Amino acid sequence: MMEPKCIDNCTTSDQVKKLKVEIQNLDDKRELLKQELKLIQRNCNHDFIETAFMRKCRKCKWTESVYY
Repeated sequence: MMEPKCIDNCTTSDQVKKLKVEIQNLDDKRELLKQELKLIQRNCNHDFIETAFMRKCRKCKWTESVYY
């Protein structure tokens, strides 16, 4: 049985490999962005909006629960 072709004339297994590589690249990029966000939030001079249960920085969007 022949493997079905994908849109750009590659085999399904080729398409799967490409997708897996792209997913890994996006996961790597996501991790870098998460680290960058943490750095920004760590160095932020926070300006909090507070409720009875949480506070959230207006600048960097960092949140923490104040409900214990």
